Amino acid sequence: MQILGRRVTISRMYKLRFIDSQICDGAMNMAIDEVLTNSMSTQSDLIYLRFYQWQPATLSFGYNQKIEKLIDADAARNAGIDLVRRMSGGKMVFHNIEHTFSLGLPGAFIEDRIGRGRPFLEIFKFAITPLVDGLIKMGIPARFAASREMRHSSNNLHCYATAAGHSIYAEQRKLVGAAGVFRQNTLTIHGSIPIKASFPPDHIFPGNTKIDHDVEMAALSDFCTLEKALELPRVIADAYSEHLGCELIYQPINREEFVMAGKIANNKYNNLFWKASD
Repeated sequence: MQILGRRVTISRMYKLRFIDSQICDGAMNMAIDEVLTNSMSTQSDLIYLRFYQWQPATLSFGYNQKIEKLIDADAARNAGIDLVRRMSGGKMVFHNIEHTFSLGLPGAFIEDRIGRGRPFLEIFKFAITPLVDGLIKMGIPARFAASREMRHSSNNLHCYATAAGHSIYAEQRKLVGAAGVFRQNTLTIHGSIPIKASFPPDHIFPGNTKIDHDVEMAALSDFCTLEKALELPRVIADAYSEHLGCELIYQPINREEFVMAGKIANNKYNNLFWKASD
């Protein structure tokens, strides 16, 4: 098999667990992803790919963002917007009408495919290249951002105000925002794929802070019908199975996982200022 221009020998067979799960609030969505990441320490031959949505609309924040400086939390909640802090890095994302995905790759799997000691950007692009392939199969003109398109907004606030080497564009606009973190020797990635572009109201940001639109935002609705956009999770799952050489298994969140996630949501993610040690 060739991956990123290299021929590699696959020494171990992995399965890809595909989860197309229900709509949850911010704390529960993040808690489910943590449960899935934790489970990989005992299921080392398993990769997971989860797609989900949010109710109500939610602002999620990268772990390292100074949230108290970015948002008027009371104003946001009064506007009906949920708030949650992710385990992954990156910038704020407004989750409204979109497909959100999380992906978990064991460190051993990454080493099997591309070797040890690779730069994080190379690892990250390896992990989301199948996403680009799936979008192309959907008829979306997806590609990684070119070096000339790298931009960083002055207010350092919103994911769709920046473009990095792993950003996925459709034509000349940013379509997919994603961020990752290594945790328990697992790469966990969170990503947002808007079905329709939407932004939170300006009044929930303190002072003169507002969403920066230096990088134009794309959405699936710019390129396909809503009916077609709803097919995306399964198309992406097939692309991951094919590209990574893994058997695809359909396995929803089970009751034990859901109960465990509920406890984590209550004890951790309902607190916007939780710490990694929690």
